[in-house]
Amino acid sequence: MFRRLLGVFIALSILVTACGDDSDSDSADEAPVEQPTAAPAAPEPTDEEEPAPAPEPAEEEEPAAAPEPAEEEEPAAAPEPAEEEEPAATPEPTPEPLTASFRGVTESEIRIGVTSLDAEMFGFDQGDLAAKWQVAVDAVNAAGGINGRMLVPFIEVIQVIGSVEAEAACVKFVEDEMVFAFVGWLREDNELCYTELNDTIAVNSNDVSPDAISRSNGMLFATEATTLGIELNMIAAAAAEGVLDGKSIHVTTLVTGESLTDPIVAALEAGGATISSITVVTEVGDVSAAEAEHDIIVQRIADEDPDLVYAVESPELMAAALLRAGIDIPMISSEASGEEYLNFGVDPSAIQIHVYAQAPLRYIYEQGDPLLEECVENYNNAQITDEDGNVEVVNVTEDPSLPGNFSLVARACQAVQLFAAIATAAGPNLTNETFLEAAASLGAIDLPGMTAASVYEGKTGADDTPMLKAVWDPDEEEFVPVP
Repeated sequence: MFRRLLGVFIALSILVTACGDDSDSDSADEAPVEQPTAAPAAPEPTDEEEPAPAPEPAEEEEPAAAPEPAEEEEPAAAPEPAEEEEPAATPEPTPEPLTASFRGVTESEIRIGVTSLDAEMFGFDQGDLAAKWQVAVDAVNAAGGINGRMLVPFIEVIQVIGSVEAEAACVKFVEDEMVFAFVGWLREDNELCYTELNDTIAVNSNDVSPDAISRSNGMLFATEATTLGIELNMIAAAAAEGVLDGKSIHVTTLVTGESLTDPIVAALEAGGATISSITVVTEVGDVSAAEAEHDIIVQRIADEDPDLVYAVESPELMAAALLRAGIDIPMISSEASGEEYLNFGVDPSAIQIHVYAQAPLRYIYEQGDPLLEECVENYNNAQITDEDGNVEVVNVTEDPSLPGNFSLVARACQAVQLFAAIATAAGPNLTNETFLEAAASLGAIDLPGMTAASVYEGKTGADDTPMLKAVWDPDEEEFVPVP
């Protein structure tokens, strides 16, 4: 077969060479191809000679059989990978030692001043006010304190109205007890004794005024939303329901909150209302004087006959004055504490009032807020030793004669836990500077009795609980959210 193919190949080569002589496309510089000399013709055979027979073609050799492929060898098993050595454990950073880093802060404790407000002047027994704060502090200490330091509270019970006792407690805490911070309940801008005058951090379990915020150099914190924030949220909720649309409104505010007037008026007008007049209440430190001033304001309101009355602050005083004058003009308010109205002899079912407020603490408690449940349980299980050495178990849930007991327990837990959250984030080197730096970047936090809360730069009030419409429940003697 191979030879046959070789012959065919030679013949084709000769043919191709011959055809190539007729091509006109050859280049002039190509060398001429020599013609092959023809082979001489074979002589004719004579009669006498038989032509030699053509040789028999050689028998084609059978091609050699392809060798059988060698049996494939099983590939060698891949070597087992060597066991990876466990990386050496990163050594735990050496904890920063606790030292006496600032006034009121030692290697083992943090001293805080605490005040609770006594409303006994209004005829109510609110139980052991100091015990509520002590139990809240004890809960933080039982959980390990703040980065290992224990809270040491100095507790003073002061009158709910006025500044004399609040200022005396401030001087005692700052100068005598050398506290790191104030954590407690204050009204009437009494936080300024700490923040503005004594360079001391204050955490208030109340809302705070814009004036107090601006004068506190960033050192004031509050559990509740700021006064302005609460009112603007209330106006937004009322506007969304059409309560303000086309209505004329008489607005009253306290002289201490006069800076709230412009943003509130702007929000009311944006919600569709017109302002009939604005009155500023000047008497804020004396209840009798404040009531007398409200009686005069109510007569002006009667002459104007607006569609709504909006008391930005102390709506219970306005409601009481309207009842005394027999004037039945609807009110709008952000005050949802039944206690505030009842303290001034106001039956909320006897007045027309649109209330938009954060959900009451009792409502949040009944919805199963775990932090508030824990706060109440700690208080209910606490044993307090009085000055005479008597031990009693205090209880927040079983004595209906203590209308303010539940909210005061919650206030104490909220303020102490807000302080603890920021101070813990500040780290072992606790100072004013590290506390404020921690607050500026803390973000969302969990606090008892709040569906949402946060602290960050420029934010004073922690509570972010959304506003709800609330109606008076005479059986509960409280405003309750509308389902």
